[in-house]
Amino acid sequence: MMSAVGLGERQEALRRALDLADGRLSPLVLGQVGGTLTRHVERAELAPDRTVVALLGATGSGKSSLLNALVGEDLARTAATRPTTREPLAVSWGTGATALLDWLGVPERAERAEDGSGLVLVDLPDIDSTAARHREIANRMSEAVDVLVWVLDPQKYADAVVHQQFLRPLAANADVTLVVLNQVDRLEASTRREVLADLTNLLARDGLGGVPVLATSARTGEGVPELRSAVAEVARGRRARFVRASGDVTRAAEQVLGAADGAPAVDTALAASARERLVRAASDAAGVPAILDAVRADHLRRARRHVGWIPVRWLAGLRASPLKRLHLDRAPALPGTGRTSVVTGVVQEAAVRSAAHELVGAATRGLPDGWRITAVEAAYTRIPVAVDGLDARIADTDLERHLRPAWWRVLGVLQWLAFATAVAGGVWLGVLALLDYVRLPVPEVPMVGVFPLPTVLLLGGVLLGILLAGLGMLLARVGAARSAARVGRRLRETVEDGVTERLIAPLEEELEDYQLFRESLGLALRS
Repeated sequence: MMSAVGLGERQEALRRALDLADGRLSPLVLGQVGGTLTRHVERAELAPDRTVVALLGATGSGKSSLLNALVGEDLARTAATRPTTREPLAVSWGTGATALLDWLGVPERAERAEDGSGLVLVDLPDIDSTAARHREIANRMSEAVDVLVWVLDPQKYADAVVHQQFLRPLAANADVTLVVLNQVDRLEASTRREVLADLTNLLARDGLGGVPVLATSARTGEGVPELRSAVAEVARGRRARFVRASGDVTRAAEQVLGAADGAPAVDTALAASARERLVRAASDAAGVPAILDAVRADHLRRARRHVGWIPVRWLAGLRASPLKRLHLDRAPALPGTGRTSVVTGVVQEAAVRSAAHELVGAATRGLPDGWRITAVEAAYTRIPVAVDGLDARIADTDLERHLRPAWWRVLGVLQWLAFATAVAGGVWLGVLALLDYVRLPVPEVPMVGVFPLPTVLLLGGVLLGILLAGLGMLLARVGAARSAARVGRRLRETVEDGVTERLIAPLEEELEDYQLFRESLGLALRS
């Protein structure tokens, strides 16, 4: 069971809900509700010890006559033909209501002796006046006063306009509402009972089943003392303003709830599969597959320069770095300033858009239409920025451009030893050939089995170099694959971070805002 919440806390919760819904729900509704909250703040600062009770009704209901009867003096103008109230008239008991009446916009005022009640009685223009200005005054002030006394007459008590446009929307203010059936002196006793019963049923349908219904006659004075007593009791209680404000908060929160399609509960967790698909599509759009191919090729190119067969090793230096072609051969001078030349087309971006649509669509399913449309549009506008931003992030990523494994140095030394051995054998054979050519004595050459040692050195060095080069390139391919895997993980994290920052985090924030909106609205509705 939910506990009651203070008015201030409810007002703050409703204000928070309005802030969260700004730009997402109907600005007309949000403006009306914001006006209600502002009005409460202003009213609380003006004559807090005063209770404003307003008489409202249609033309001919006898409001003005009833006000005169309550006051005991003819202050309000009445007429036998086409009776109407053009300007609001206030009667206050005691002084100190000037600022409040200025705020309400009541031009005609009268004061009575202080009786300690703090009562301010206001006769409002007719709600069905033919003059738009009169209707506007009645509507505006009916929203601002503390207590509403609806004056109905036997002829128009069931008027659909009165019930649908006024009484029914104010059902949340039932605790500060009185209904008066005036001019009952025109009805027979049996008819009066029938009219009162019918009126009570109509009020119950309007959500005002517990509202007191008083029968009065301003002409004969019937029921006037009871009405005067009821109004005075409300005024002396000094709680009408708080009760009215509480009802207004409930009504305003219900307005926002209606604008939010009932603010249904939604699952705020993003689908892992849709999230994975978006990251994968963003990786493709950012050219990650091409970059990994370049990382592998560059690793092999650099390995060949370190462990390849020395006579042909220089050929690897003639090949341009695959990373250089992508402008990824060196780190940018400043983080975030690097750019690659990886070219992605509309197909890749369309894949990102499709994946984002799937993620956003699934995440926002069930949100109010305005909220969902805003979230989807915001996500779409961020997609090109998100894809473009990945370029700088990738340029900042460690692509292991200068990686030199220790085994490269070991094989490199062995390659030089093999090369030195082959050169020594070749030089030895060359010297022997030169001595024989110039007819000088040729020293005896050591033998290894049936082969001269110089020949063994030459052929063995060449063969060993080729074998070491082959082994080195086999190991380099394994190393290139591992390097690409490590870089791939880094790039994935980079892409995921970028997608999270530009697409997923804003979407999660949108869902968190909606959840907080629902919680705030629920708090505003608790009384």
